[in-house]
Amino acid sequence: MSKQNRVLLKLVALKRQRAEQGLAIAQARRRELQAGLADLQAQLAAADAAQIDFQALSLSARNGHVQRLLNKLADQQAQVEQSQACVAEAREELKRILNSEDQLLTMGPAALP
Repeated sequence: MSKQNRVLLKLVALKRQRAEQGLAIAQARRRELQAGLADLQAQLAAADAAQIDFQALSLSARNGHVQRLLNKLADQQAQVEQSQACVAEAREELKRILNSEDQLLTMGPAALP
């Protein structure tokens, strides 16, 4: 294996490592956001299931608690969707890098000057 091929393999390995780390970070962020979304959904379900009297319901409506909760829920859902896009992008980048690494390995020493 030529020196140039070894250097290219090292560079690709470093890019692969960076891409793997980026993917792991994006996946962790997505899991964190999904947990927050599940928490907000549980809060909304608890507010819906509670047997409250008219006065408590009136105060809640006046203070906008449920509306704030619904807005937070929509924001969190948008963040989850954005993080899923980031995970997909990181996964595609990793696929490209792995493909490059495979091509370098299959080219062998004769393919590079």
